[in-house]
Amino acid sequence: MVNYSRYFLKTKSTQLNIDTMGKKFTTVDLFAGAGGLTEGFKMAGFETIAANEIVPTYSETYKLNNPNVKIFTEDIRNITVEQFKKECKINGKKVDVLIGGPPCQGFSMAGMRDPKDPRNSLFMDFIRFVDGLKPTFFVMENVPGILTMKTAKGEKVIDLICKEYERIGYKFKYKKLHAADYGVPQKRKRVIFIGTNTNKDINYPKPTHDKEAYKTIEGKQIKKWVGAETILLPKNKVPKNFFLSEKMINGFIKRREQNKKKGRGFGWQIIDPKTPCYTISARYWKDGSDALVKYSDKEIRMLTPKEAAAIQTFPQNFKFFGSKRDVYTQIGNAVPVLLAKAIAEEIKKSLD
Repeated sequence: MVNYSRYFLKTKSTQLNIDTMGKKFTTVDLFAGAGGLTEGFKMAGFETIAANEIVPTYSETYKLNNPNVKIFTEDIRNITVEQFKKECKINGKKVDVLIGGPPCQGFSMAGMRDPKDPRNSLFMDFIRFVDGLKPTFFVMENVPGILTMKTAKGEKVIDLICKEYERIGYKFKYKKLHAADYGVPQKRKRVIFIGTNTNKDINYPKPTHDKEAYKTIEGKQIKKWVGAETILLPKNKVPKNFFLSEKMINGFIKRREQNKKKGRGFGWQIIDPKTPCYTISARYWKDGSDALVKYSDKEIRMLTPKEAAAIQTFPQNFKFFGSKRDVYTQIGNAVPVLLAKAIAEEIKKSLD
């Protein structure tokens, strides 16, 4: 395991207050990855009783941070609900909320969308587990691309999802949420599906932050978006290997100019410390072009793994297992922890 703890920022930990009062509602996390959703629900006072993740390296990260949670490391497409219950020893236990983010690579705006990509059908396995575990609520996260994606037969994926949830007796809503509106120092939009098989209300958390601070009509203070400066390390604390070589910088400039002439966009984004960071993607490990820190034309660097984790609002003591590439990928795939916490707190109101 690579230890990135020396890159941690000494940030305030007020965001990590955990509500331990009252009953602990239970969750099961599918497609868990590093555990961003689990972490957010944990902060809101939920107890995760089981999880599933296909990638062993990511599963190890999950175990490091959730040693008491049984995680079934297997391809969900090869698991029956009964096998999962038996393996994770949750037979007879009530699942209050099923959470998960089926891998989004097939839907992602960051790359070409292929209707035949097998990862596009993983949401059907999530629905299969909703039907089998019968949670009171479910939360399914995905990228905005899911709203426009079509199947190989030309049917809108969102219409198919709606039909399937209706078929198994769940009412639901879906909404695009902006992570920056909930205190995450990152411009990251995700579609959040929330459903229930009861008459309980389905509500989304109200934003706590906006581009500029203001007071609502009710007198509630809305804070200004959190800027990237809150997580950036001082220049002299950043190891040299995170700085781009002159060759890489020149290559970026050349490609950017070529793409401009062809009318194409280019992913090289310089972070403005005063505003939320650009979205950290799962491919950040390649060159960091999603979000770069610039001191001068010749001094440009990637975010360290711990800065990237802080942008996703993982706690300071969160541990990652694997290579640098593995760590960046886990961070880029995760649901921002504070966004997950906001969703969890809203669902908890309906469960109480």
